[in-house]
Amino acid sequence: MGTIWFTVWCVLFFSVQASPVWPAKDPKCAPGFESKIIIFKVTGKYLRQGTELGKVNFTDCTDGTDEFVFTSDDEDFMVQTDGTLMVKRCTVLQKGQRNFNIYYWDSLGQEATASVVLQHNGDHEAAQSPQNNFPLKDFTNKLEDAADPQISIPEFAISSQGLKRRKREWLIPLNIVENHRGPFPQFIAQIRSDEAKMKTMQYSITGPGADQPPVGLFSMDKDNGNLYVTQELDREKRDKYLLQVHAVALGSTGAAEEPMDVPVNVIDQNDNKPVFNQSSYVAEVPEASPTGEEVIQVVATDADDPDSYNAIIRYRIISQEPEEPSASMFTIDPVTGAISVNASGLDREKTPQYTLRVQAADMEGEGMTGFTEVIIKVTDSNDNAPVVTDPSDAADPQIPILDFPISSRGLKRRKREWLIPPLNIVENHRGPFPLFIAQIRSDEDKMKMMHYSISGPGADQPPAGLFTIDTGTGNLYVTQELDREKRDKYLLQVHAVAFGSTRAAEEPMDVPVNVIDQNDNKPVFNQSSYVAEVPEASPTGEEVIQVVATDADDPDSYNAIIRYRIISQEPEEPSASMFTIDPVTGAISVNASGLDREKTPQYTLRVQAADMEGEGMTGFTEVIIKVTDSNDNAPVVTDPSDGADPQISILDFPTSSQGLKRKKRWIIPPLSIVENHRGPFPQFIAQICSDEAKMMTMQYSITGPGADQPPVGLFTMDKDTGNLYVTQELDREKRNMYPLQVHAVALGSTGAAEEPMDVPVNVIDQNDSKPVFNQSSYVAEVPGASPTAARGAQ
Repeated sequence: MGTIWFTVWCVLFFSVQASPVWPAKDPKCAPGFESKIIIFKVTGKYLRQGTELGKVNFTDCTDGTDEFVFTSDDEDFMVQTDGTLMVKRCTVLQKGQRNFNIYYWDSLGQEATASVVLQHNGDHEAAQSPQNNFPLKDFTNKLEDAADPQISIPEFAISSQGLKRRKREWLIPLNIVENHRGPFPQFIAQIRSDEAKMKTMQYSITGPGADQPPVGLFSMDKDNGNLYVTQELDREKRDKYLLQVHAVALGSTGAAEEPMDVPVNVIDQNDNKPVFNQSSYVAEVPEASPTGEEVIQVVATDADDPDSYNAIIRYRIISQEPEEPSASMFTIDPVTGAISVNASGLDREKTPQYTLRVQAADMEGEGMTGFTEVIIKVTDSNDNAPVVTDPSDAADPQIPILDFPISSRGLKRRKREWLIPPLNIVENHRGPFPLFIAQIRSDEDKMKMMHYSISGPGADQPPAGLFTIDTGTGNLYVTQELDREKRDKYLLQVHAVAFGSTRAAEEPMDVPVNVIDQNDNKPVFNQSSYVAEVPEASPTGEEVIQVVATDADDPDSYNAIIRYRIISQEPEEPSASMFTIDPVTGAISVNASGLDREKTPQYTLRVQAADMEGEGMTGFTEVIIKVTDSNDNAPVVTDPSDGADPQISILDFPTSSQGLKRKKRWIIPPLSIVENHRGPFPQFIAQICSDEAKMMTMQYSITGPGADQPPVGLFTMDKDTGNLYVTQELDREKRNMYPLQVHAVALGSTGAAEEPMDVPVNVIDQNDSKPVFNQSSYVAEVPGASPTAARGAQ
């Protein structure tokens, strides 16, 4: 009976060659790995960076070095020169196993390969011997009866009816890691019939991902049975594909294999961070709460494989503000997310509110992270702080009663006791309404019938009817959701009137109601788009522009703390990160060299502003950066001490038959200086000298605007060398040209002098003035049936 053999790279099936890759130096020695398959057993699925897993045995059949250079096709692992296999970066054994190959090449380019299988085994005894070697001949000669049950060899088995497959061997799962970056198409496995040794076979695949949607995700070489994936997979979109492989024998009989089912499992990668079900939480805790009292539970979910470590979440408190009277007033259950009181000392008068920043991290706390904010209000245990509970039973001890105290004047309230702690209501509450807030009543209601009412903004003043009170019980209600951005505080007055002969009344009680902020406003940039310019010669760190976003939420909460980042850059040339942004200020700066207006005249950045310190709601803007041309004729600043230096242009006074007398026809080309140059100053421009300087000592000077005329001192000249300098940055918008005159005088008995040389200095423009529209905004109309390219407005 024939068999089909199956080769897989980076998955769970392997085919190896039994023959050695080198000619044996010793007939009894075969160069290469001692075993073609090496099993390492570990006691935990989570492998930390730097963990030594064991040692692979290798020989080159010489008496030389015992150190070799190995490579691994799995980036999470490395093999040291002595054969020690180590974890290169933190990883998890998905499904309890990982398979990969290690390689060695000799100086002639010949290769030796070994397949490594990492297995999770909780038995510590088994872990004491991490390497199990399987004899090569047992693996290569008995594929159908492999000693390792985890290595399966798919085959089209031959029966008495020809190529018909044995039903019991149909299910052959392949595992492919999601998010693989290619290159594509990426080889997965080779599937072929044993009959290929005798007949020409043609192979094809059907099923989802092949000829059914998503069509073309997998392909197969019809001649050799090589199976490929054509693009990266996403487990969150689909975690399994069931392909059918068909083999047809060409020839007179046209015999065909029955289709082989090949399930393809998409192995999860940790590509989704935990997400809390609320961007922020608000809770209350009585100041007398004992240690261990639960306050609130936060919940986060992860879209990764729920059966893998990628979705196992652990919680922890990152920070607590303020850290009084202890930095750990609260603790969180790492598994459930329940937050509890951790220390005594809660005191509303000293610390009325705590803000916790809570992290959820997958990989059992070692992976990707998500964050939320928990605001915990400390309520007074005895000073009338309201608790939102069921008001049906006024005797319920959980419902605080805001009492009007009795004085010697009967129901008259002592002034010093009127201002109760503010009631706190979270904005955007969804009801049901009316929503009970607190009960306010007089101590006298035990003896007399009292009538309660409220006044003030939100009661009988605009927005009227937002709050109501039950006249008989003193229960205070809010009738609809509140919006902190419209109003963050209401000051109500509660009135209590006693029915009876005296009809005595309490003085009104002030009841402040604070509206607690929720993160319901995303950051908004002050411009829908920005335009900036940057000279192509700008150094790294040069600031280009600053973008600014604001958030309408509470400025004292994380809801309004904004962080910036660049989402994309178009084009990504010569680097994908030509610019960087300060996450706090929004200042965008040059991040890499290579700006070239001729190659890339413009960049478009998509910039994000996110509140909650970058983890919350987001707003976006577009920044268009124009690259401006730097002066192509800018002077080269070099050491002018050597006039022979070819980089330093020498403007010579030519000699004539009259000696030092200059011919009038000599007008040299203008010198060009870029405006806004940042120095250092004085900045060298050019060297101007006379030909006579070769025979006699000359002294040089300059006159004209910018020299001895206003603006005086802008240019200077070294009297001995003729070196011309500019002493500060120039501004073309103030003046675009300076006509200097250079004078050369020969020292000596003759006192001969050159005629002055005109040296024009042009100031080269930089794009330091942005265009100004003649209107701050435009409005235009266009018919709905307008054709493409129809003109709308100018």
